Amino acid sequence: MLALSQEWVQSWSRSARIIGMGVLMGLGAGASMELSIEVVQGVRFDLRLVMVSLSGIFGGPVAGLISGVIAALFRIQLGGAGVPVGIAVTAIAVGLGWAGFVLRRRFGLRPSLIAALSLTEAMMPALVVLMLPQEARNVAAGTVMLPFMALTGVAFSLAVIGIEHSRYRGWLTHLTKVALSQAPDFFYIKDRQGRIVLANDAAARVSGLAAGGDAVGLTDFDLTDADRAQVLFDAEQALFRTGVPIVDFEEDVPQADGSVRTMVTTKRPIFNADGSIAGLVGVTKDLTERLALERKVSDTRAELDVVLNEMSEGLARFDDAFRLVFSNANYRALFPLTGEARQPGAHIRDILKAVVETGEQVLDGLAAEDWIAAVIEKMDTGGEEQVKMYDGRWLLIRSTPLRAGGTVVIVSDISDLKEAERNLMAVAEQMRVLSITDALTGLHNRRDFDNGLAAHFETARREGFDLSVILFDIDRFKAYNDTYGHPAGDSCLKRVAASIRDNVKRPADLVARMGGEEFAVLLPNTSLSGAQKVADNIRGAIEGLSMPHSGAENGRVTISAGVAALDREGRIETGDQLVEKADRALYAAKANGRNQVVSAPLG
Repeated sequence: MLALSQEWVQSWSRSARIIGMGVLMGLGAGASMELSIEVVQGVRFDLRLVMVSLSGIFGGPVAGLISGVIAALFRIQLGGAGVPVGIAVTAIAVGLGWAGFVLRRRFGLRPSLIAALSLTEAMMPALVVLMLPQEARNVAAGTVMLPFMALTGVAFSLAVIGIEHSRYRGWLTHLTKVALSQAPDFFYIKDRQGRIVLANDAAARVSGLAAGGDAVGLTDFDLTDADRAQVLFDAEQALFRTGVPIVDFEEDVPQADGSVRTMVTTKRPIFNADGSIAGLVGVTKDLTERLALERKVSDTRAELDVVLNEMSEGLARFDDAFRLVFSNANYRALFPLTGEARQPGAHIRDILKAVVETGEQVLDGLAAEDWIAAVIEKMDTGGEEQVKMYDGRWLLIRSTPLRAGGTVVIVSDISDLKEAERNLMAVAEQMRVLSITDALTGLHNRRDFDNGLAAHFETARREGFDLSVILFDIDRFKAYNDTYGHPAGDSCLKRVAASIRDNVKRPADLVARMGGEEFAVLLPNTSLSGAQKVADNIRGAIEGLSMPHSGAENGRVTISAGVAALDREGRIETGDQLVEKADRALYAAKANGRNQVVSAPLG
């Protein structure tokens, strides 16, 4: 909700934004408590601390304090033995939010700061556990602490990235609207009937209206004389029929005071997702003063040539026969292998042939003649294209046809921009992997297992394929943790996870940690007997690790497993039912003495 409302929120006063952030995040913390997990009587785990910290980081100390007070009131209302601990850690979350606000204002939300804040936030569930009474602490540490640490860290980091992105997007949208409304050019959007859907204030004022909103619903027949309105209407209807934009249409427009002003208009179609034309967007500029200025500077061409040669972009002008009229030095420098061919009088076809012969540009598999024809067509119609050069550089080439004939080509080096895009995509992929990975073992997490199960279950039901699920549980793992300590317990989990992964070979198979000491394997296209063999292999491999376990029946770490498979009669209707069936088999294995595999019968 916060992300979707950023454009609206940007129009609020600063104090309203602060209070709104505090109240919204406080209510979110309260909602999180309504969905909390009660570990023991009166002790609850939820994500309210994430909400409180985020409020302080993005709203400031006042917003964080408001959220903290609301969250504390919600916790008091719920009651229970965990109220003092809940209020204490809420206060700590407020402090973390304040610290994050100061660091964000000073350094910006760079990745290192996000990582540091996320790690700190992830430690909050551990702090809660340490503050609990001994009995509750033991239960929480062995059940929910690690999952909630991982969930808190991931939720916090994703929320920080999402909120920062939405704040920037809302600010940018607001800035764009303000810029358009204050722009001196006439900006407007029309539907297919020629009715104005949107207009800025400048467009409204030139038509005698007070503001852009006054023009909505009107047509040119309401704003100018009938003859001129008919000419504009016919040209726009031709645009709707053909999809060809009106580019730099220049006209002399009589004014109410008897003067004449020169206007230039560009109108381009607005396309629906299916390719049909929904309307047009137009920009009209008043060229009167500019034309007068151009007449005054007509004798300063030499100075203009100096300016063109000093600009960072490459600039070239071709006549209507596609012969080069002039170009600046940077245009030739951007094409080092064909710079000598890009001289005044050279035809574009000869220049492009030189590009092909030297291999200066990557043609993306097109035949040379096809590529040359496509480039010439784009110069004739206008447009832009990103091209890759022989040396790894990327250039943006923009071609603009001139009303008087010919084409202007502007070339920019966008290599840094392309590199930034690649880096952004790499970060996005890293975040995707983190969201589906169990932090301790490197296996898939519960959420990714559930998604994979849902997809494979539907495919198996629809196509009649086999599908099996194995659930594993480390025998007497709580006793292992109590005897050897949690670091040793983590090491045990990692070794068990690695052994399971080593014994599941196919790319389509999915190995996940479901939480605590429980693991799962999803086996598409595998029958019950095949899954039984896989489970037996894994059980034997883990027993073969010979990890000492004084609290186990045979003195070493073992696992119990439950196996279930999808039957062909369709008696299992959901993936959850398949998992429940495997879970019952797992409990049977543990009840029968552990260190064994039990398969649930089909049917």
